[in-house]
Amino acid sequence: MNEMPGREPLPAPTVSDLSADRHRELKDVFMQTITEAPQRTAARRRWALIIAPATAVAVAAVAIGAVTLTGPKANDASNATAPTVASDSGDDAGPLLERIAFTAAAQPGTTVGADKFVYVHSKVAFAGQPKGRGSARLDAVHDREIWLPQSKGVTAQFRENGKMVRIPDVTPNSAYANLPTDPDALLKRVYKEGKVFSKNGAGQDANAFQYIGGAVSESLLSPEVTAALYRVAAKIPGVQRVKDSVDAAGRHGVAVGRTDQKGERHVWIFDARTFAFLGERSYLVKDMEWGKAGMLTGTTAVLKRGVVDKVGQLPR
Repeated sequence: MNEMPGREPLPAPTVSDLSADRHRELKDVFMQTITEAPQRTAARRRWALIIAPATAVAVAAVAIGAVTLTGPKANDASNATAPTVASDSGDDAGPLLERIAFTAAAQPGTTVGADKFVYVHSKVAFAGQPKGRGSARLDAVHDREIWLPQSKGVTAQFRENGKMVRIPDVTPNSAYANLPTDPDALLKRVYKEGKVFSKNGAGQDANAFQYIGGAVSESLLSPEVTAALYRVAAKIPGVQRVKDSVDAAGRHGVAVGRTDQKGERHVWIFDARTFAFLGERSYLVKDMEWGKAGMLTGTTAVLKRGVVDKVGQLPR
């Protein structure tokens, strides 16, 4: 996986420490575990990847009352321009994913000690519905930093919009790093882990694709595991090469994507020269109750990764 230039536990925040946007996202985690609401977006899937269901219920208990999008961070997601909504090329993504996997396998690995944290700095924006109804809106692109523990039982934390939030019971980095590299075993594992999204109506193939996307976005994996994940992604039905896509930092790149059963396309973007993972993008390809075809539902850009000793620390 690409090496890009960019945790001590903090007190748990009170309810007032969380912004309205963050309350909404935490509530969405809870809702994803109990319902098949059709309006789920990329933000909700990302949260489900890193928060165990029991934790989702716990954080939702304090977040469920405050879910209104407010201020300049709420933008109309339907305003996404045509260049950001790339269509599939119709080409199978297998050859491109093999080149990406081959390149990933040749990268130097990074050792993550059992007591360390993986730091990931991204630019992100996700769509959500004001007060849980009506047309979806897209957050302004903003910084997101996460300190993910290597070992189970250690509290992760993330920082967005100036707020630090603790995330107990996360899936540790080692759970991703220890994925099998045997193609058949890994494919079964990916589909098994993707079941966390089983109630979102996207379909099991889409869930497997999203699981891999989460694994390569906010973790630090060995070259072998990274390459194996990309090769397995090529085995998921419906994965296509995308003509062009752009991440949340404005970087264009080659891409692969898949449209789920609901009509939302999810795209992974790679540097056209180095094949380094840049970020993700998701958008609607058909009209839904909460948004029109072409609406951007999520965008990310990974800017920095590294290994640190504690929460709040940045890689050198």
